[in-house]
Amino acid sequence: MLALIAFDIADDHRRYRITQVLLDYGQRVQESVFWVECEDDLAGRLRERLQGAVDIEEDNLWWITVCQACAKRVETMGAGRKPEVPDYYVL
Repeated sequence: MLALIAFDIADDHRRYRITQVLLDYGQRVQESVFWVECEDDLAGRLRERLQGAVDIEEDNLWWITVCQACAKRVETMGAGRKPEVPDYYVL
């Protein structure tokens, strides 16, 4: 599963928590935007962790699933860099 996850978190402590969770699963491509690649079971665990950290009354988090074909067409402009999608992972 590939996903682009973006957030607008009102509280500094929750923002830090969510950032740390996302760094466990993917890479930061913008200040509040992460590129995540993980198996479906890990994606479920990530969703659980994020749901536990997000305040649904104050925060906003977008989870956009990206297909493999679309991931290959990602473009960046300026100082940004295209997310690295490795062929395989060593566990």
